[in-house]
Amino acid sequence: MKNIVLILIAFGFTFFVRAEVALPNIFNDNMMFQRDKPVKIWGKADAAEKIEVAFNGQLLKTQANPSGKWEVTLKPMTYGGPYSLIVKGENTIVLQNILIGDVWICSGQSNMEFPVKYVKDAKSEMAKANYPEIRSFTVKRNMAYYPLEGLEGDWTECNPETVGQYSAVGYFFARKVHEETGIPIALINTSWGGTQIETWTDTKAYKKLPAEYWEHYQDGVFGKDSVRFIASQEKAQKSFYEAKRIMEDSKDERYFFPRKTSEFKTCKMPLRWDRSELKNIDGVVWFYTSIDLPATAVPNIGILNLGPIDQKDMVWINGKSVGGSETYMEERSYKIPKGILQEGNNTIAVRLDDNGGNGGFVGKEEDLFLQLDNKKYSLAGDWTYRKGITSDMFNYEPNARNLYPGLLYNAMINPLLRFKIKGILWYQGEHNVGRSRQYRTLFSNMIKDWRKKWREDLPFYWVQLPNYMKTDEKPKRSAWAELREAQTAALALPKTGEAVIIDVGEADDIHPKNKQDVGLRLALIALNKDYGRKHLVYSGPTLKSVKFRGSKVIVSFDHTKSGLKTIDSSSLVKGFAIAGADKKFVWAKAKIVKDKVIVESDQIVKPLFIRYAWGNNPETNLYNNENLPACPFRTDNLSQ
Repeated sequence: MKNIVLILIAFGFTFFVRAEVALPNIFNDNMMFQRDKPVKIWGKADAAEKIEVAFNGQLLKTQANPSGKWEVTLKPMTYGGPYSLIVKGENTIVLQNILIGDVWICSGQSNMEFPVKYVKDAKSEMAKANYPEIRSFTVKRNMAYYPLEGLEGDWTECNPETVGQYSAVGYFFARKVHEETGIPIALINTSWGGTQIETWTDTKAYKKLPAEYWEHYQDGVFGKDSVRFIASQEKAQKSFYEAKRIMEDSKDERYFFPRKTSEFKTCKMPLRWDRSELKNIDGVVWFYTSIDLPATAVPNIGILNLGPIDQKDMVWINGKSVGGSETYMEERSYKIPKGILQEGNNTIAVRLDDNGGNGGFVGKEEDLFLQLDNKKYSLAGDWTYRKGITSDMFNYEPNARNLYPGLLYNAMINPLLRFKIKGILWYQGEHNVGRSRQYRTLFSNMIKDWRKKWREDLPFYWVQLPNYMKTDEKPKRSAWAELREAQTAALALPKTGEAVIIDVGEADDIHPKNKQDVGLRLALIALNKDYGRKHLVYSGPTLKSVKFRGSKVIVSFDHTKSGLKTIDSSSLVKGFAIAGADKKFVWAKAKIVKDKVIVESDQIVKPLFIRYAWGNNPETNLYNNENLPACPFRTDNLSQ
């Protein structure tokens, strides 16, 4: 074998001083191959090196081409395992515990990325997650100006120790499908919080769109400047994450309790990063305050309450640790042992670490307090803060992933195209709110292009945006409702499905913790459409027709197999608004009559338009008897 030093980190291969046979990172222990489809296996070796691949009774032979690349294709196999994969050149690679089953791509932004360890009832969910035939591969975050061939990540077998890092939506989907069918299920989680659909779209496909779709990038970077910028961001990103890793591994006291208070700036607490100069910053920030206590309070055991925090915190009082948590948006309440508090001045230091999204203290003023016996000392108001290790210190722009179309497609989708899959799950849209008209085109365009790239008409199922923010007192235009409508429009494409979740969101949290229902509703779609469970109702009521009869509106629905109901047993259906010719909407009274809903209002003599669940956080209660919520709709044609 020739001595070749070939370092192609971008292609995801591991090479030694000698160019031994090597596999991309997508091939590893605990992995899964897609059943019932030809399976490609590829890698690198010396030019002309002879390669043998053995798997599940198949033995294939090939030879590396002049550039050292090789590929073989296994015949389709039924689900089962575990098996071993043996790849032999002048060296031998043996991969163990490989299954054959169904592989689903999980992509989108933070609500797809959201891990099991942060969901509601996380501890009990993780404790019972003994599913050796569920596997997950999490693609490491990366962006690239040009399409890459390889990526980084690891396969794991599902158990209580590993499942905490799985995409929660993906896991609850996989659990339901696996329990119903017995088929092994794998998830390839390739998602990144705070990302818009453009960055997940192949640049070549995007460039075919009309000029108006480039207006969003007028303040971005183009051409050669783009190449240099993205290269610098890739380097800055690695430096930032490495600095954070060193901080976490270090025992250096400066990382755990900085005392140079002169470096701190003043802020009002509670502080959300997105409402301060910390906006668009990832990393570690220190927060600091002090409180004077009387001698009578010192002997008592106290409670320090900081409210919910995004994302990870460590807390000290007078230089002594009193607690910390990595649980997203969990209420922080720490018991203060005797001997820590002192008469007079007491210092409180909080090290907050956020990696993606907004970050910060996201509760209310009344959530911040020190409690001693029955007396509460408010901690709201003026604090000071100081950056520890933050992205801007390395000139890393966390939003760089959105600055040009295709950056995440190139790095986190393109390398997967040779890997056979069953279908795609998608949860994204929050970052495109406000541009729903464009999203109609962008979403369908991306679905069709991904299918073209995979050379298959793959099932593509997505999650509609949840309810979020305040409930409207009066009907009005809603950017979130318009984006949901744009998502629903993609159902016109074949082999698509939508999970409606306007009932599981949280007004104050863009990352609702109820991912169980989200995964379940996606699983119902797949079970019905892909696994032969035609008896399962997979959708809530969707608009079938509307008839205007005098002062009444008669609404008919599809997906009402065993009838309609209100989930709260109310005699009235919430969430309907109607309007006359002036399109001035008012809330209306609605009731279920057999398989229809009759809607009317004393304020509208002759209704001509109707909306349902039209708002950022609509108040609704209409379901089918299978407990699936009705999909929002409107019949008016407001400009978007």
